[in-house]
Amino acid sequence: MAPDDTQLAAAAADNLWALLDQHTHLYARWQSTKREEDRRAMQASWHIWITSPGSRYDDPGAPRESWPMCSPTVLSRDSGQVGDHLEYRGACLGCGWVSDHTHRLRRGGENAAVEDAHDHTHPGWRETPVVEAPPTLDSPRAHARALSRWRERWEFLLPQGWLDRGGPIRTKRTGAGTRHVPGRAPGGGYDLAAVDGVAEQPGGQLGLF
Repeated sequence: MAPDDTQLAAAAADNLWALLDQHTHLYARWQSTKREEDRRAMQASWHIWITSPGSRYDDPGAPRESWPMCSPTVLSRDSGQVGDHLEYRGACLGCGWVSDHTHRLRRGGENAAVEDAHDHTHPGWRETPVVEAPPTLDSPRAHARALSRWRERWEFLLPQGWLDRGGPIRTKRTGAGTRHVPGRAPGGGYDLAAVDGVAEQPGGQLGLF
């Protein structure tokens, strides 16, 4: 027998997978009834943000136990408020942790939720140096060579094994391009915008340690 809304809400209090089960349940109910009240309930439930790791557009999605280590993602829902209606919170695809903090679109939004998630999955990320942006994809062979050169130049500034654990990088960004971008770091982690950061130089002060 399918759980009722009260059971789902209680189970979903602090667990990613329960929250996703709740959203799936409410989505199925709306598909069945097409009632406006059910559509609003579905939109108000937490689900993985469309551009975040583990979303249904991120093949193969976010099945349980498919993430072998703590990996950051972002949840979103429609708060129902007029204007600033989108709300975000950080979560972990590895252990199912969900942040207690929520952020409205115009008050930190997705970026703030990404940072909360990294505080859980990769503590210490705020102290990592600001590095050069990694190469973008050209041809696979050229990209592999460029990425190898990037690692030789920058990886030694990061904690040992950081990138291979899905750790983020911080790159200097200005203007409108300050979104924290998933998957852009070598190793598959986030490229976090360092709006106020100063880029470290290879062989600079951090290279002495």
